[in-house]
Amino acid sequence: MAYVSLYRRYRPGEFASMIGQQHIIRTLRNQIMTGAISHAYLFTGSRGTGKTTTAKIFARAINCLHVKEDGSPCGECEVCKALADPSNMDIIEMDAASNNGVDEIRYLLEKVKFAPSVGRYKVYIVDEVHMLSPQAFNALLKTLEEPPEHVVFILATTEVQKILPTVLSRCQRFDFRLVPTQETAGLLLRIFDELKIVYDREALVAIAEAGEGCVRDSLSLAEMCISYCGSKVTYAGVLDVLGASSPEAVLEMTACILAGDVDGSLKRIDDTTREGKSVKVLAGDIAKTLRNLIYCRNCVNANKILNMPRELFAKTNDLAMKYDNAKLLRCMEIICSVDGDLRYGSNARLVLEAAVVKACDEYCSIDAQGVLMRLKNLEAKIAQGQIAVAAVPKSGASESVSRMDTAEKMLVYLLNTLKKRGMHVEYAYFSKLNREQLSLKDGNLVIKAVSQGQKDSILFYQSEYESILREAYRDFGRITVEVEIKEDETKQNIENVKKVFGADKVNIINGGNNNG
Repeated sequence: MAYVSLYRRYRPGEFASMIGQQHIIRTLRNQIMTGAISHAYLFTGSRGTGKTTTAKIFARAINCLHVKEDGSPCGECEVCKALADPSNMDIIEMDAASNNGVDEIRYLLEKVKFAPSVGRYKVYIVDEVHMLSPQAFNALLKTLEEPPEHVVFILATTEVQKILPTVLSRCQRFDFRLVPTQETAGLLLRIFDELKIVYDREALVAIAEAGEGCVRDSLSLAEMCISYCGSKVTYAGVLDVLGASSPEAVLEMTACILAGDVDGSLKRIDDTTREGKSVKVLAGDIAKTLRNLIYCRNCVNANKILNMPRELFAKTNDLAMKYDNAKLLRCMEIICSVDGDLRYGSNARLVLEAAVVKACDEYCSIDAQGVLMRLKNLEAKIAQGQIAVAAVPKSGASESVSRMDTAEKMLVYLLNTLKKRGMHVEYAYFSKLNREQLSLKDGNLVIKAVSQGQKDSILFYQSEYESILREAYRDFGRITVEVEIKEDETKQNIENVKKVFGADKVNIINGGNNNG
């Protein structure tokens, strides 16, 4: 007997054997049990997720005379046995990839009017329906909308975006999801046990992960691994078949990238390529490892999600705690960004090496993420005392002002501030100050404001000077004002001084006769 590949040998014949599509199976089962069968269905999703298999089971189930409790065909009644015969014409499969013309569709539609020979429904399964020409779609539209009562169309496609909206609106759409790794690994375990093949559990998980949600790809890869490994399917053997490096080696390379070790990273790439490993697979493994680090850093039960060996998870978790999310995310984005170049470029190793160097050296990145990383490193070095930083004056005073150590220089600065604002300094109260009226006390400028008489009194309160004086005061940070009260000084003048500099900065050193 000719050898039958695993994905054909273990193709499910009933709903109970299907994995990963329970949301679809439940809906179809309920329709079968209640008899609410639609005239047209559209199955869409990635390859190897069970679209055609589900269509075949559903086609036999709606014709079965004794449906099982789960909606599957019994396989024992007269109709089921007749439908199992390849010559039966009640279930017709058509490959639209090779029969995509309008003539093929017209021929199909001519047969629609004939009643089924053994069952209640004649089912047309059109695979890769997106390959039909526009003329073929138009020929199908009317019959697809109002077919005879005994006809059911099941359209299957991997590229639903290419289906005309007029066709989509006439069908019940079911989206097939990628099958979870754990469910695929469980299927492989049952198959290997049935075939009495010795295996490492980690090897089956690696095969399931490599399938990336496609059951058919996983079974094909498992078949290759059985042929390669012989008596026992080992984890190392699976890595050899995949052209991948061990997770420990990839973790070491990732640690070099995060540490900025360009030398170590490039040496490990060279070692990997010398062993004949795939550069594209290596890039994917590095990106996946960075993803794992992000999970370890942010998720409480990370290993339940990642399902990694205990020792490997411990090493991954230790590395994750050394870096923040920004660092991990930046490196992962750089590695992932070259996927297209790795796939279609002429020199994949050169592309990966450039990406790794960029990920190692943050100064190679001119984007916002790279600038952010450089700022964080600078802050860390300042905090650790590796870089000395001079104190910056509060409220933005210039360096020359921060270094002034005499009252005279401070006065010059205040007067210059007034001049820049266009104020006639000779009419300002400050122009009448002499060196005795200015002094430094505990690093603060002390202005001893003396009343000059009723007409010539303190001018701080005048509105055109207030904003200017406030600006000069703000640049110095803190100024102490001492006011000596005379008989002719008014309470209003005192309040205006307090208004400019703040009541807590004014010190009345000599009481007087205040005339409010």
